[in-house]
Amino acid sequence: MALYTTLEAATFAQLSEAYGLGPVREFLGIPQGSINSNYRLVTASGRYFVRHTTVRSAADLRFEADLLSLLNESHCPAPRLVSTREGQPFLELEGGRVSVFAWLPGEELTRAQLTPEHLEGLGMELGKLHRVTLSFSGSRTNPYGPEVVRGWLEGLRQHPDAELSSIAGELEGYLTRAEQERGGLDPRGVIHADLFMDNVKWLGDRVSALFDFEMACRDAYGLDVAITLNAWCFDNGQYRPELCRGLLRGYQVERSLVPVEREHLFGHALFGAVRYTASRIRDFHLSGLPPDKLAPKDFRTYLARARALSAMGPGGLRALAGV
Repeated sequence: MALYTTLEAATFAQLSEAYGLGPVREFLGIPQGSINSNYRLVTASGRYFVRHTTVRSAADLRFEADLLSLLNESHCPAPRLVSTREGQPFLELEGGRVSVFAWLPGEELTRAQLTPEHLEGLGMELGKLHRVTLSFSGSRTNPYGPEVVRGWLEGLRQHPDAELSSIAGELEGYLTRAEQERGGLDPRGVIHADLFMDNVKWLGDRVSALFDFEMACRDAYGLDVAITLNAWCFDNGQYRPELCRGLLRGYQVERSLVPVEREHLFGHALFGAVRYTASRIRDFHLSGLPPDKLAPKDFRTYLARARALSAMGPGGLRALAGV
């Protein structure tokens, strides 16, 4: 959600015509995230979220569109994708592909606002997502699996910055341990894969929407749980057990973890911490974009998670999360 591609007024007029949205009233860039260029668009027919991507394939976007259609039909709190006049889920425009979503109601919570009840509600929605998508036939491999992450780390280990090179070596060790602590027997299905705090809207204490499904793919359900736990339950250098337990308690209202998922929770969490440390180094720390084009995210917050997990081990995390 950075601003890699600048879309001008004439482009938005063309886009609005293609989607039948009416005259454009205003548009504003949103300099957050790391991959796409996103805008808030206001037209005569309402407010919309516009995403321009130069990296996602047509197959990726159709997978996302079909998934969102199922979630909408199942009354899951997910975005509504707007189709073009011709009924297409995206538009080829300005050297990339544009997707348009109805603007989502609600607010994002701050870390200081979080309670176990919030995490329980979030866990229930994540469990419902995993349960509802059992009927989904679309297929997409996780584009950020361990082989990709290891390739990132090998590149970073050659970086001339001694600190980054050293951290890359440390992360390679964590990645090896993570892969030893998780296996191929975990139940798999459609996962969100990126359920961060800025990808959830709330109306009061209720989840109003899970959004940003661009990372959605087929992988282990436990990985989705662990990524969410890492994102929401770590604060001031440590995991908060009351939040971890709230998340897992809510999740299991909708879908119970099987024993192998409990055993592999640590491996998934450690992999997630390594993956996001590495991607934040690549996408933010080493980015040449100024702050008004890319809101920064510090890789050290995820390095701290990896170090905390390594210190506590599998048993420590299971005890922390109450599983």
